[in-house]
Order: sequence, then C-alpha cells, then structure tokens
Amino acid sequence: MRAPRLYLGVVRGRRFGHDPDGHDALVLLSTAAAALLDHADGGTLSQLIERLAHGDDRRRAALRDAAPLLLRSGLLRSPGLQPRGPANAGGRTFHLWLHLTNACNLDCPYCYIDKSKARLDPATEQAMLSSIEQTAKAGAWPRIHARFAGGEPMLQFGAMRRVYDEAVRRCAVHGVRFSAAILTNGTVVPDGAPEWVAERGIGLSISVDGLGETQDRMRPKLGGGGSFALLQRGMARWRSAGLRPYVLITVGESNLAGLEALTAWLLEQGLAFRYSLVRDLEWGVVDLADQRGAQRCGDLRPDAFDPGILDGDALDRVRATFHRCYDLIEAHVGAQVDAGAQVTPPFRATHHFCDLSLWRPIQKACGAGETYLAIGDSGGLSPCQAALHGAGDSTLRPDVPLDVQLRDHKPFGAFRRTTGNETCNRCRHKPSCAGGCPLLLHRREGHIEGRSPYCEVFRAVIPRIVRIAALEQLGRQQQAQRDRVAERAGQELGLELAPQLELEPQLELG
Repeated sequence: MRAPRLYLGVVRGRRFGHDPDGHDALVLLSTAAAALLDHADGGTLSQLIERLAHGDDRRRAALRDAAPLLLRSGLLRSPGLQPRGPANAGGRTFHLWLHLTNACNLDCPYCYIDKSKARLDPATEQAMLSSIEQTAKAGAWPRIHARFAGGEPMLQFGAMRRVYDEAVRRCAVHGVRFSAAILTNGTVVPDGAPEWVAERGIGLSISVDGLGETQDRMRPKLGGGGSFALLQRGMARWRSAGLRPYVLITVGESNLAGLEALTAWLLEQGLAFRYSLVRDLEWGVVDLADQRGAQRCGDLRPDAFDPGILDGDALDRVRATFHRCYDLIEAHVGAQVDAGAQVTPPFRATHHFCDLSLWRPIQKACGAGETYLAIGDSGGLSPCQAALHGAGDSTLRPDVPLDVQLRDHKPFGAFRRTTGNETCNRCRHKPSCAGGCPLLLHRREGHIEGRSPYCEVFRAVIPRIVRIAALEQLGRQQQAQRDRVAERAGQELGLELAPQLELEPQLELG
C-alpha cells in the first residue's frame, strides 16, 4: 500500500513522490515506480508486479528494480518492513538560546525585547558555563548547540568569546561537541570578529527584512535613521572573512510588497535564507512579539490574544506574494540545473519557511520544553526566547544538567503536544507543520493542540518547496548521468589510445 500521506507531483515532466512521514523521503520516480504507486491497492507487492507486468519479462524486471527504493523510502509500505529512519539517529542535540544583552543599536517595531543596558553579568556567565558542563558530563547529549542572541549580541563580543571558547573546552573533556551560531542584525562588526567566527566555524545568521527604504523602515536605528547602509557595510566585512551569512527574513504587512525584490537580491548574492512570519502579519499590542507590555509575553494567558486566523484579502495577498517569490527561486534553481551546475546554495539543505520540517516528521514545530531552552542574561529560564522575560521564569541552577532543569521547570510541560485536533490530524502536511509555533498556539487557545493561524499559508507554500527540491534532485541525477557517460567515454578512449601509448611512452596526458 502507499504511504498514507503520500504527495505526488511533476517537475519538468518527471514525476516525484514525497512522504512527509519519512526521513528525506523525496523520490524521483521512474515509469515503473510511478506505476507501482498509482496502482498500489493493498494487495501484495508480488501480485501488484505480476498484474502490471502483463507477462512481459522486461517490464517485470523494471518493476522489481523499482520496488526496493519505494520500500526503503516508505513511499510504498509492506507489512513487517520499516521505512528508512533518520541517518543521524544517534546524533541528538540539545539546543540553547543564550541571551547576552537587552541592548541594541536598532529599534525594530516588532522586537519582543524591552531595550535596556542589561547584559550578561559575571555570575550568570559562570553559572551558564557550569550548567553546560554538567549537561556534557551527564552524557545524554553528544552535541550541545547554542545560539548567541540579544538585543544585539555583537555588542557583547567579549562575553561571547569567553563563553564559547570555555564551553568548547569543558564539553570536549566529556567527549561532547559544543557548537554555536550567532543571530545578529549584521550592522555591528567588532574588530577581529569575522576572523574569530570563521576560524571556529561558528554559524552566522543576519536579519534582513528588505532592501533600501524597506529595511530602513523595518529596522531603523535607535534614535532615528535607516540601517540599510550599515547592513551593506557590515555584510561586506563578514563576507571578507569568507563567511556566507544565513539570512533571516521576518515578513509582515510593512515589508510584504518588497519581499520579491529582497528574494531576488539574495538569490543574486548566493545567500541561503529563511522566511518567518510575524503573527497575523501586523504589529499590535497583542502581537506575539510585543514585549513592551512585558507581562503579555511571559504569562502565557490565552485571553490576552484573539484567534486572528489569517484569511480573506490578507491571506490572498500573502499567498500570492509567496507564490511569486517561489517562482523566482524555482527559476534560479532551474537555471543552474540547465547549466549543469551544482545548485548553490543547496536548496533542500538550507531553505526554511517558519518552523516547517519537510524532510523529517515532527510532533511539534520546535523543541521547546523537550530539547530546547532559553537562558537570559540574568539567569532566567524559559521554554522559548519570546517568553524569556515574562513572569514566572525559573533561575538557572549551575550544578544541574540543563535537560534536568528543563524537565523540572513546570511551565515547560504545557508545550508538549498530545493528540492534536481533527483538522490537523486529517491534514497531509501535519508531520511537516505540527500545528505551528507552540507558544503562539498556547497563547491563542490555552494549549498547543490547535491549528496554526498560518495554516493556509503553509498549505500553499509546502508544495512549492517540495517541487523545487525535486527539481534540485533532478539536476543532481542528470549530472550523475552525465558523469557516468563521460566516464564510459573516457574508458573507451583509453582503450583506443592504449596501443598508441605503448608506441609513444614519452607522451603524457594531463
């Protein structure tokens, strides 16, 4: 039988299948493989092959050759045979959000941080390092990955260097890998920072919301003025060290019209990026990101937020804009495929839309409450950075592993999905979406079993992403075929030249 949530599509005349319940289960289908999926009706595989072969031995052989790939990927199911699991099943990672400061040189209207001069103090820094060491010592996690954030974390570059280098050293003693990424606005580049980041292989994500005036409006400087010129200069400095920043785009009503231009610019620059949506695509006093009301962002009370499902004209506008953006991306990937070039940056490996997970099934859109926690500059703990500064935060305990503190922190339990709702349970895309942001759902409905306000946007975008990934995969397959043809031609040429080489041993072929 076929995978219950199987998605079938066509790219450049080639059919493909995607199983959102599987791991990397995107398969380009041969004619035989497509026939097996089209006619699978619950009978045995051998019966299906015989029925489709019509007594033709060549057709029977082609069908038998196609079956193992479909079974391994899970697109075709057989009793007693498990689909392929994740390649890194033993490589679990514990994720940390390390908030270094509330200070920032920009004043973005949707930022959830109440700006101040607060920053990581020495006592909290040592408690942070100690708790990371205790986590490594406990041995439950082969890798600990931290995101340095703020405010603007590069304003605390000295603290960042100390924490990172010391955490790497302490974790290595226990055979645990400590890795990190920096989330920055890209405009603050301390002397030596690009080289330090590059030498240590630290990830770099830069927030960009538009070009020119759009960026200036979305990300104005603190005290007034635009930031786009600063961003351009900062980007040049980061890239001069050989870094290729990952771009984070926050999409709202104010920059929706400029999203195509920004997408085109990023494609020209060869930069990977992620689209994220501001709640209901507008700023407001009940915005998910509104922190200036302080209590709103931390108390998790559902009555502070209206349902706000995106629909009507707003939904049409958003879907139309993203379709145009993905048209640009598909054309960009297609041009590289046509040129026989490797898709750069690799699309499937780097492109993201909100917290969608298309290449591995998920029960929840993020690891809040399970494999992820945020630590504030004063040692507060939270299941999510967007709720870090609200009431009820726990305090970091330096002598206890972070995952134990996570389990002991009572509010974390509210972020564990159990059954879900019927609409989501029936949806083909549930393993990729899982209902969206658990914090947003909890605030809107008091639990995380609901339907994301971005549901209809996700349903529009997911098929586009899968199709472009299939196009990229088609390009790799075509390149592999060209390589095989060239190799065979080289072997034949070598056989033809062999007698000549024996007669002319002095001849050197480059």
